[in-house]
Amino acid sequence: MRLRIGHPSGSSNNNTSTQHQEEQQQRRLVRRRRGTRSVEFKIIFTICLVSLSLLTLVPLDRNSVQNINSEIDLPLPLPQLPLKFRNITATIPQHLQFQQSNFGCGADYFRSNLEWEQKTQQQTICSPTLEVFSWLMDQVNSRNLTMMIGYGELIHLLREKALIHSDGTYYDDDFDTWVTPSSFETILKLEPYLWNNFGWSIRVFFRCSEGTKDKQERHKTNIAIFAQILPVCGHQYKAVMEKAVAKYPAIEMYVLQSIGHEQEGILHENWQGELFPEGWLLPAKPFPFDMPGFNKTLNLQIPAQSEKLLDCMYGNWHVYSTEHHDKGENCTSSIAKS
Repeated sequence: MRLRIGHPSGSSNNNTSTQHQEEQQQRRLVRRRRGTRSVEFKIIFTICLVSLSLLTLVPLDRNSVQNINSEIDLPLPLPQLPLKFRNITATIPQHLQFQQSNFGCGADYFRSNLEWEQKTQQQTICSPTLEVFSWLMDQVNSRNLTMMIGYGELIHLLREKALIHSDGTYYDDDFDTWVTPSSFETILKLEPYLWNNFGWSIRVFFRCSEGTKDKQERHKTNIAIFAQILPVCGHQYKAVMEKAVAKYPAIEMYVLQSIGHEQEGILHENWQGELFPEGWLLPAKPFPFDMPGFNKTLNLQIPAQSEKLLDCMYGNWHVYSTEHHDKGENCTSSIAKS
């Protein structure tokens, strides 16, 4: 019988087995570390994506319809206008003020037809006009802009002391306001907030090009002369100049441009061609208004001399009438009435 010299019987196999087990354990630890790092990376990456998304949504979510009565930052930051509206102006050059061709040649939306369809398919809940207008006026006032109640809404405000009927329905199928050119251009930049928070957007009417009397040869310019802030709900997308039909009345912006005159300051309304003494409208007067059925104070603006203005446009506006005032009203004394 031979004796094995060296390690006792079986010790070599045991050591080999132990070494193999240690190597397997190390490999498992390496795999775990790699897996842990991979999970950690995924978590960090996800957090970064979510944070980035939240950062882009903060200005909108903070001022959502649900939080309409809460404290919000005023004024909100203004996003950049879409490329097609980047060079827009609401000021008509002085030498074109009284030309007969001062009318619109086309309209355009802030949003594409596809965006409009997608918003509709999402079953968007649109906010009522008064909620949108209340938010809008807070933004306007925080920037010292001008957006006055005008036309029929001004009559209802002063005569009925209300902007809606007691049953919540609206007096008119639109909501009229007067704005200055600079205010018009700034309000357009609020469209992304209107779109995301309220389900509303803007349709702009543009002035015709000059140089020809042939209607077929004219085209729209970059001069905006009128705009409708309107809800997606119940509105058929049509880039045409017509009355806005939707679930709620549109908020219409009529641009008042100062044209100056030797004898008196004059405001020219750029859509209907009306003329007003500047002192009748500007500076606009703050008009805080608490209306039954609405849960917050409406921080409105009205013309400096509202009653003079309404007397000129409507005559006896204190008595209800179904007639609308004539377009192109001339309420000035120094420009001959045509």
